[in-house]
Amino acid sequence: MGRNINIIVANPAGNITLMVLTPVDRKEYREITSRLLAMKFRDAEGVEVSAEQVCFILSDGKDGQYPSMEMSGLEFCGNASRTFAYYIAGLHNPPLESVTVKVSGCVLPLTSATDLCGNKSCITMPLPDNVEEISPEMLSLTASDTTDGNNPQKGIFVAMDGISHMILRNIKATEEIFTRIKDRIYSNIDLPAFGIMFTYTDSENMTPVVYVRDVDTTYFEGSCASGTTAASCAFAYGASDGIHHFVFHQPEGTLESTVTKENGQIVKVELDGSVTLSAEIPVSI
Repeated sequence: MGRNINIIVANPAGNITLMVLTPVDRKEYREITSRLLAMKFRDAEGVEVSAEQVCFILSDGKDGQYPSMEMSGLEFCGNASRTFAYYIAGLHNPPLESVTVKVSGCVLPLTSATDLCGNKSCITMPLPDNVEEISPEMLSLTASDTTDGNNPQKGIFVAMDGISHMILRNIKATEEIFTRIKDRIYSNIDLPAFGIMFTYTDSENMTPVVYVRDVDTTYFEGSCASGTTAASCAFAYGASDGIHHFVFHQPEGTLESTVTKENGQIVKVELDGSVTLSAEIPVSI
């Protein structure tokens, strides 16, 4: 490809994300992403890592508009969104405590509370468009797919702008099961991105797996912010009004969410987790 770009290696709760700072044309996203995902970099702690996703910075907001960024597949990503807000906050002196950003896959701007000293970013997430139960038969799930040998429970499908997730309980987190369900979903609806959050009745552990259509990637992710939001909404679906707090321990990090319900409806979801950023890194691709 023969060009030089600058990137930052971000680690939002283990969901390693490369932020491309150099302006590039959207038609180059797929090739640049493919090349970057094949490379290894060092994060803020000097640990060698491979990235799970790439985002492209469009504006730092100094032009009077919202700071804006796009994911490589134009999907929505909560971890990348709160990381981007964290990055923007650090461009100011003193750092901003609150940042509103515009991101791909999300119609409305999002606001994040940032704590650079504590390496934390808490973002108000977009609310789901729909939450519905899906029968095991519709998902081609049987007792052999479960972790406990019992009949599978209903899945909960959470539709969101830019990405949708299936929340499963006590199902084995395998690529074969993910692909089987993903193919079933895409035979009925086309989505920019789709994830399955494999959760377990007796723990707060969750394994996130996400497919992005336009770059044709599937990753067992270190953590997933939109998936955490979807799981929180799924678990709060039948709960009473009030404030509900959830903690999800994921393979490489922990994310916390707070769901507020009023009059039987979810009216607010906040997502909190750690963020670290490397220095700028020049890359030849």
